[in-house]
Amino acid sequence: MWSSISKISLLFVFIFFGCNLTTQPPPPERGNPIDPQNPNFQPPRVEIISGPKEGDVLPNHTVTFKWRGNQADTLMLFSYKLDNENWSPWSNQKEVTFTYLDEGKHTFYIKAKYVNNIEGQALEINFIVDAVKGPAIMFFPRKSEIDQGYSFDSEIYVEEAINFAGAKIVIEYQQSVFTLESVEIYKDARSIMLKNGGTLIDFINANTPGKVEINIAVAGGNPENVNGTGAIGKIRFRANPGYGGNYEIKFGNESKLRDANNNDVQIKNLVSKVVVVK
Repeated sequence: MWSSISKISLLFVFIFFGCNLTTQPPPPERGNPIDPQNPNFQPPRVEIISGPKEGDVLPNHTVTFKWRGNQADTLMLFSYKLDNENWSPWSNQKEVTFTYLDEGKHTFYIKAKYVNNIEGQALEINFIVDAVKGPAIMFFPRKSEIDQGYSFDSEIYVEEAINFAGAKIVIEYQQSVFTLESVEIYKDARSIMLKNGGTLIDFINANTPGKVEINIAVAGGNPENVNGTGAIGKIRFRANPGYGGNYEIKFGNESKLRDANNNDVQIKNLVSKVVVVK
């Protein structure tokens, strides 16, 4: 009898513990550093190891960032973006270079995630590009990427100009690659030439293939001459089909700035535009 009771008791214990074991969750993988159940788990982090620091002012238009994560390369992915661009696809890339950055403030963003899709907080670095020494004439943006058959706008900027009231601006382009669609001279608050008031006078000649000449002057401003940085207008081109590659749209050497007495004002730089046609 006791033997039968003992057997029944042992069977009950076996069934109880057996059921208990099968219903418990598996223990955390203590050797897996990206398992959030690991007591030593740390969220994904990224560290910038080379590149501009917060608040840096850069004297050139090219910038390179390099970074690393807090775990082995095989466990991490990264994504980045500059300013308002889209985030890059997740990858194990740990370096990026940007070229032909526009003058002024920029923000670089970088974030990390583990291969099991646990994502960390983004890191951002703010910096300033001051690559063009004026007085200068330049395009904004300095670089455009465009598909064949599509149009793009470029503002015409005067950079760090001193005591000017007029300009002759010659723009040269490859007629086989680009079709000129329009030229707009700003005649409102967008124009640097009207910052002191006055009346704007302009003349546009686009009759020469591959060349646009803009003559512009302001009269009656107070004071007569204008200082500073700003736009005078914008130009629109279409990228012709069949011409993929990298091209330049540039300012001709005949380009000039003039003061209210029609004297030439020094120009230190004529900054071309780079167009990547895809």
